[in-house]
Amino acid sequence: MASYSYGQNPTKEQLAGTWIGVRTEWDSNSFCPLPVYIQLEADGTYRLGTIDGSVETVSSTWAVDSLVRLDTVHFAPKLVMRENDLLRIGTNYPLIFRRFTAIPLDSATAHRQLSGRVWQSDSLSLFIHANGQLMVEDRKSSQRTAHFWQLARFGTSLFLIIGGNQYRFREGNYKFIWQLGSLSPTLIQAIGSNGRSSVTQPFRLVRRLSPGDSCRPSGFQPCANCLSRMMAGSGLGQSHKRYELNQLLATYYKPIIRQGQSGIIRLQFVINCEGAQGMYHVNGFDADYCPKTFSTQVTSQLLDICRNYLTADRLLSADERSSMDVPVSFTIRLKDGKITDILP
Repeated sequence: MASYSYGQNPTKEQLAGTWIGVRTEWDSNSFCPLPVYIQLEADGTYRLGTIDGSVETVSSTWAVDSLVRLDTVHFAPKLVMRENDLLRIGTNYPLIFRRFTAIPLDSATAHRQLSGRVWQSDSLSLFIHANGQLMVEDRKSSQRTAHFWQLARFGTSLFLIIGGNQYRFREGNYKFIWQLGSLSPTLIQAIGSNGRSSVTQPFRLVRRLSPGDSCRPSGFQPCANCLSRMMAGSGLGQSHKRYELNQLLATYYKPIIRQGQSGIIRLQFVINCEGAQGMYHVNGFDADYCPKTFSTQVTSQLLDICRNYLTADRLLSADERSSMDVPVSFTIRLKDGKITDILP
């Protein structure tokens, strides 16, 4: 994360210009793409819009004196900070922008050179299909996720927009937003940020796509590209499903009568918008709430119950299943391998 100098507010001259959204910081290691731009004009007017033009542009006024004012919102000192070519607005969930430099590119040429090919950076591989689908592969983990892609024109510049999921592209569900810095038959220069300044990430041509290249995820994929465990979810111990959960555990969990299997276990998983389940996590704690590892004979049973019986049809309404990913969790207390309580 960038380290910003918390001194005086930036001057109007330092803020004037066009700023491109980089990300929203939800946590120290949880970021979401920020698909907006803000044009701060020297005459005191500004324009706020989305890079892909999906939302109508808003115009208003801004000023800098003892505070920074955008429209009717006044930002106290230290809430609008600039370092190098980055702008940070807010502190709890800050919005990070980078200063924009126009790079003219031809959209038809860019589309022709990108599509039907595999491009690779140091950390990612992009399988860009001509039909608008795209596969992202993490080169370290080999995990693949399925998305859609498009080119968005911003003035004379081009942005590569990657978003959606394996099912559909929905506005607001972005994965990556990169400005194209340059483009050749064998090299893409994608401009983003490393947290302290703008950086250019090179993607090199690997090969053309073959007929056997699918666009399917390698495992479970949430529908949202910005799913955070801070999101409100379904805590079964606090809901009307607690009785049903208790019945399922009584029916399918076979106690492992053994000393040392006492404490608390918290189970978490995600049900995506199409009812698929994944992202299972099991955390154990002793009586003092210190981390503890339980026998796999205990945890495997609990995970099997989550996978086989705590399904979308059983837990979620039709509206919940069709519109969002839902994090699900419950916490149980054990005494020598026996479940004694479901905690709120």
